[in-house]
Formats: sequence, C-alpha cells, structure tokens
Amino acid sequence: MTLTLDTSDKPWQEIYRRLTEIIQPRPIALASTLNAEGQPNLAPFSFYTLISCNPPYLAFCPQLAGRTGQKKDTLRNLEVHPQFVVATVTEAIAERVNQASAPLPYGESEFAYAGLTPLPAERIRGNLVQESPVNMECELVEIRNYGSEGGAGNLVVGKILLLHIDEAVLDAAGAVDPALLKAVGRMGGEDWCRTSERFSYPRPDRA
Repeated sequence: MTLTLDTSDKPWQEIYRRLTEIIQPRPIALASTLNAEGQPNLAPFSFYTLISCNPPYLAFCPQLAGRTGQKKDTLRNLEVHPQFVVATVTEAIAERVNQASAPLPYGESEFAYAGLTPLPAERIRGNLVQESPVNMECELVEIRNYGSEGGAGNLVVGKILLLHIDEAVLDAAGAVDPALLKAVGRMGGEDWCRTSERFSYPRPDRA
C-alpha cells in the first residue's frame, strides 16, 4: 500500500508535517543577525543548505509565522541590515539552540535568553556564536519570497566571506573531523539526530 497525497487540497500544516518527516536529516543554520538599532537576534533554521562553492553561497529559509503570517525577526533584520553569521549546531549546544527558537519580543536577545555568547565578527557588523566551533560571516545576496501567508518560505541567499573553524575539530590532515565536530540535525516533529553513525563509499570513476 502507498499513501498518496495531493498537496493542492491539504492544509499547509499537514504538508509541512509530512515534508519535514520525509526530508531528513536536515542540517541547522544558527543565524545571527542585527536589527536597525544594532540589537542581536539568534535563530535556528533547518531549511538550510550549501548552494554554490564558486562563488561560495549558502541558503536558509525562514517561513512566515503560521498563525499570523508575520515575518520572522531574522527576515526583518536582514531587510534592514544585509549581513549575517551562520553557526554550526553541535551536540554541546543543541539544547540552548532549541531555546533560541522561542518567540521572544522583537529586539530581545536570544543570545542572553539561551545562554550563548556573542563575539564581534571580523568582516561584517554582526556576531559570531562563541560556543559553536564553526561560524561563517556572510553578506546577503537576495531574498526570494514564495508567498504571503503563514508557512510561506523566504529563501535567504548569502555569500560566505569568512570561515572561522575551531582547530579542536580538525584532524591531523587539517580536515574537519565529523567525530570531533559532532554536528546535529533536525527530523520530523520534535526529533533531532546526531551524526555519530556514519558510513563511507569510494566515489566511482568518472568517464
């Protein structure tokens, strides 16, 4: 038996639930932004990926609030200050990152609320996350909107300007060791996942 769903006649909340159940695991972008007054914001997004290496671009996608259709604070901030930092989420900070997703009043710092530490960025005006072993300083390339109602995505594309990698997560050859990085990801519902179970394949020869 196969469950077949027509996305055009289902509530978006059901489609969201199904898609996040099957598109997994998803890496998490811990996005650090500033508002017009320079107040910091920190929020995790699991609709996140690398989209280009030459030039180096990443993308994440804040959705409009489900009940109100309002923009997330991250999106509002990027519209007035087009620079941001994306930090890697690891096992050590996963619980605090989850706390950073709380719906705080606009302008209130999730850094303080979640017990994470802002560090001044080098190239942009913004903050790194001290507790994360990897931080990427980015400048906004574009924001693409996919709707105006709750659940609609807003694709944020950024150019990576600087990479900050803690040497503690590097192996002897200078590569990031996943066993040391201990990144985590999101699955469906309230589930998260570790990257401690891995397997490898040699890449096939190409003609």
